[in-house]
Amino acid sequence: MGIEFNKLTIADCLRLESYSNLRPVYISERQPVNQFIWEEFYNTHYYRNDQYMMCVIMTEDKTSPMMPLCKEADIPAVFQEIKEHWNKELNKPLNMYLIDETFLSALKTIPGFEEEFEIENCRDNHDYLYDAAKLRTLSGKAYHKKKNHLNSFLKNYDGRYEYRTLDCSNVEEIQSFHDRWLDNRDYEDKHGSMRSEENGIHRLFKYCGFVDCSIGGVYVDGNLEAYTIGSYAPDIKCAFIHIEKANINIPGLYNFINQQFLIHAFPEAEIVNREDDLGQEGLRKAKLSYQPIKLETKYHIYQRNFNMDK
Repeated sequence: MGIEFNKLTIADCLRLESYSNLRPVYISERQPVNQFIWEEFYNTHYYRNDQYMMCVIMTEDKTSPMMPLCKEADIPAVFQEIKEHWNKELNKPLNMYLIDETFLSALKTIPGFEEEFEIENCRDNHDYLYDAAKLRTLSGKAYHKKKNHLNSFLKNYDGRYEYRTLDCSNVEEIQSFHDRWLDNRDYEDKHGSMRSEENGIHRLFKYCGFVDCSIGGVYVDGNLEAYTIGSYAPDIKCAFIHIEKANINIPGLYNFINQQFLIHAFPEAEIVNREDDLGQEGLRKAKLSYQPIKLETKYHIYQRNFNMDK
């Protein structure tokens, strides 16, 4: 069938956007910035043709595809092509990761699919979706505590803070702050992913100017104390927040940069995807406290009873 895997590069990540637009996709892995940051952690490779693009996890113990990006009507045919390659060319069972509801529903129309594949609802990978207008205003009873934290920051640091839109000229001070943040982070690195994320951010800055993303920062007393990186999908009017780091010793700073980044970088966004929590208890608590309108479910599927000798 001619499926060959190539190492994912910055140029390949940029091609991802045109495939993401083939149908409404809300998971964070549809965004080039997300794939580029985590390319090292997953040793991501890819395959693409005129019909679909597929990222592939290639670690020591697995070679497994993520959900291919294609038109909804093409999902069954694309899946069958991928399955045939895994079973006949690689002689391996097909285990596919990070599948959304629409893709899974289409798979269930394939005769025998639910008997052949085990479906896992992976809670640690669910993305948190929010109402963008509510995150900008923090209005209403549900956001009362968040608004209080924000007001406390504004009062205590009156005249001492400044939100700025950042760019490639700020890379060195962002990296310096990020190193300080790593030394003072307030949650455990459960999956050993922190270093890979850091390396991904450094690579992102290396190619600053090539990747379509927005960067915002907050200065307190003239020093950078928080920064965030996001990207926008106009087809679904969704802002994706890929990175957000703030000095935990400045109460309310996370609330402030969260709000200001949306106001300045993505005023047209209707939905905000703040990605998953990777099962980190502290992150989960923080993300739930912002009252998500939906958890964007991601599924894994595993092929049952595959005979590798047939």
